[in-house]
Amino acid sequence: ATTTVPHEDDAAIVPASVPRRKGGGRASVCVVGAIGVHKGYDILLACARDADRRNLDLEFIVVGHTIDDARMLATGRVFVTGRFEPEEAVDLIAEQNAGIGFVASICPETWCLSFGDIWRAGLKAAAFDIGAPAERIRRAGRGILLPLGLSASAINNTLVAAMATAEN
Repeated sequence: ATTTVPHEDDAAIVPASVPRRKGGGRASVCVVGAIGVHKGYDILLACARDADRRNLDLEFIVVGHTIDDARMLATGRVFVTGRFEPEEAVDLIAEQNAGIGFVASICPETWCLSFGDIWRAGLKAAAFDIGAPAERIRRAGRGILLPLGLSASAINNTLVAAMATAEN
């Protein structure tokens, strides 16, 4: 018999009391990790380009790096913090003062360590409705699920609406 044991108990995750910088500027979406194609690089790039094209009050902050930071930065809608050590994640996420975390993975994940970090930093998370992130959101109720294959404009509309709802 196989026993599956999660890395941690999501119900036990308590947001850290991390100082948040003052708001201002565009609504920010935090994406955490080393973002390659399977982690949603193309999705994130399309969302950034859509935000710019439609002049949305929206930007994306990558706490980590991507496979092509220059293309992301060229959109004018993405800021990249750079590589970090795992123990720095929660503080870095919280310091960005984002309105929501976004796990843009397009391949099913078996756990997704950044989810716990996003939650510990006090953010809800958005993810596609596949794999462990979807199961974790359903179980914990700390986020929103997006249909896989949703267009960049629909993703952006959903993220903006989720942040507006959280503020009220």
